[in-house]
Amino acid sequence: MHTRTFFITLGAGVLTGGMVALMLPRHSTVRRKAQHAADTIEESIARVAHRVID
Repeated sequence: MHTRTFFITLGAGVLTGGMVALMLPRHSTVRRKAQHAADTIEESIARVAHRVID
C-alpha cells in the first residue's frame, strides 16, 4: 500500500510540474528542460510499474 501511495504522489507531482511548464512560452529553455525532466520521470515510473505488475 505504501508503494501505491508513493507512485500516486509522484504522479501528482509530475502532473503539477507539467501544468506549470505548459504556462511557460514554448520557446523557453526552462519549459523544454522541464518537459524533458517530466518525460524522463514518466518513463521511469512506467518501467517500475511494469516490473511490479509482472
